[in-house]
Amino acid sequence: MSQLEKLRYEQKVIAINQDPFKALLTMEVTEEIIKNIADAKFAWRQLIPEGHMVVICSKANGGKTTLMVHIAGEMSQAGYRVMYINADASASDIKDYKYHAMEYGYTLINPDLTNGTADQVVEELRQISLTNSDLSKSVIVLDTLKKFGDMMNKSKSKLFNSLLRTLTTKGITVICLAHTNKHDDKDGKPIFEGTGDLRNDFDELIYLIPIKNPDGTTTVSTLKDKTRADIRDESFIISLDREVRLLDHHVDTLAINEYQKHLADDQAVIKFILEHISPVSKTATELRTIAINNNIKFSRSRIEAVLKRYCAKSSPDPKWTASPASTIGFKYGVIDPDYAEQLRKEWGV
Repeated sequence: MSQLEKLRYEQKVIAINQDPFKALLTMEVTEEIIKNIADAKFAWRQLIPEGHMVVICSKANGGKTTLMVHIAGEMSQAGYRVMYINADASASDIKDYKYHAMEYGYTLINPDLTNGTADQVVEELRQISLTNSDLSKSVIVLDTLKKFGDMMNKSKSKLFNSLLRTLTTKGITVICLAHTNKHDDKDGKPIFEGTGDLRNDFDELIYLIPIKNPDGTTTVSTLKDKTRADIRDESFIISLDREVRLLDHHVDTLAINEYQKHLADDQAVIKFILEHISPVSKTATELRTIAINNNIKFSRSRIEAVLKRYCAKSSPDPKWTASPASTIGFKYGVIDPDYAEQLRKEWGV
């Protein structure tokens, strides 16, 4: 390097270091990032990217293990070596999982039943991380994450996640099952049970949103929260005997869940609205006036919220339709039963 080239290089380094946007530029979307998204290979459908660290989480009894056991079997049948480490199941459940593992060709590991410990599992993972072998056709499932790392302790969880990240550099697909908080956010979405910094370590964070069906089955849909690949949400039916069936369309179980939460509280307002929008459509203001005249204590905001919540195209089970009013806002009227049924089918209800 000539003296002139050296001087220019030093000036460039100084300019970069003095750039007030330097810290922000560390998060710049580069061509390499876009290429990695486009080039991602998938270990299972378009949901589990190969060689990524994927966290799938839900509330207790949200279908995590049932779904993951099904996926493990399909990945094994597709040629992946799957090591399913289940440290969260009872002895009675483990027996069924073992039969499934034998049938579909993956390995089930349980430290509790084999005089092992979670710490031993972590140590063995550390040894695997030291190998120079190409393990791109290998999958490790950790069920559940909290059994192997303290999710609420930032320093400990960072160390454990660093180990898992090293495994992905060897080509291993790492899938961790985790819990969400008991309470959802203000939009009804689940919240990952762990520190915010921990969330940043994952490649993908996927929530499972279950709803109970009248026949006792459960519909479960994925909700992608953080992704580094072009993943696609999926929906499943879980039967009473824990058989999993993939649906050919995505069901918005989050919206249906919110609908079911509100339905009981809204019944009185729904009944009032239905009684007064037939045969002539009404605005929220007109309905509020009727409520006042009949000494019914429904506020305008309450009436308006219920009107919007159960309107066609906003609800999985619409009660009425909306059309622009002559002045401002909307008039709400009776919905045609055939149209309502069509909308329910589109929602997957």
